[in-house]
Amino acid sequence: MDDKLTSTFLRVCQEGSIRAVAIALDQEPSTISRRLTALETEIGIQLLERRKKGVKPTEAGELLLRHLRGQAAEFEALTAEFDALRGMRRGHVSLAVGEGFISDLIKNALPSFKKVYPEITFTMRSGSTEVVVQDIQNDVAHLGFVFNSMPDRQCKVLAHTAQPLQLLVNPSSEWARTVAPVSIGSLAAMPLSLLSSGSGLGAMVREVETIYSVRLHRTLEANSLATIRNFVREGLGVTVLPAFVVAQEIADGTIVDLPLDVPEFARGEVSLIARSGRRLPEVAMKLANHAMRSMRAFQA
Repeated sequence: MDDKLTSTFLRVCQEGSIRAVAIALDQEPSTISRRLTALETEIGIQLLERRKKGVKPTEAGELLLRHLRGQAAEFEALTAEFDALRGMRRGHVSLAVGEGFISDLIKNALPSFKKVYPEITFTMRSGSTEVVVQDIQNDVAHLGFVFNSMPDRQCKVLAHTAQPLQLLVNPSSEWARTVAPVSIGSLAAMPLSLLSSGSGLGAMVREVETIYSVRLHRTLEANSLATIRNFVREGLGVTVLPAFVVAQEIADGTIVDLPLDVPEFARGEVSLIARSGRRLPEVAMKLANHAMRSMRAFQA
């Protein structure tokens, strides 16, 4: 099969849209469509189902997709072994990271790793728990850092650590004087900033609301932890997050964390994941082991 055709097919499956790929490659959508049609003609079977909103692989398309991803992973593993024989002087690791892990990873893991392996390069994509899991499933990333992800047979857990949710408040605010541990009733009366849907945190909050038949007061919903941190620092309200997400702010004294008297929030867990069955490059495994030892998120 023509490499140009199969790489276009892979890209379209990843993006779920011919137009999105055309924009990314600065080409006409008709050019992308012709390549896909040429591949289907070459194989003699329909590979993609065209829909009003994007495309989806047919059963045959899924078979080809698995083959091409496996082929790419095997080639990557081979080149990684060559890199290892060269003394790990080269190599690349792709990371999919929940936003709460970014500062922890960049501050506590990557600098010391780069000292040992200075020529290793990285790609990092941030997103919600759903996006990170999809990147792992689709071989977009070698390693994924997620909070409270649901079990998935396509993903294997390399490490996990309990990280309960805490109430985070401005130390000068009225909420800092709340009697701890904070009950669900007290929490429901506070102005909260919470992450939008798609996050592991959002799923925990919805579960707690169902169990206790309460509706938490969302003063601000945001898809950015930076926005939520600013909201709390300015004393506009409170949030619930694992303490490691705001470790620097706690150290600086701009945010304080209070325990919650909500057992379900104590079940928060961070995980380092990879795709089941994928042979990770040695450099990716070395980074995974280093992250487990050096990141705050993986310290109980």
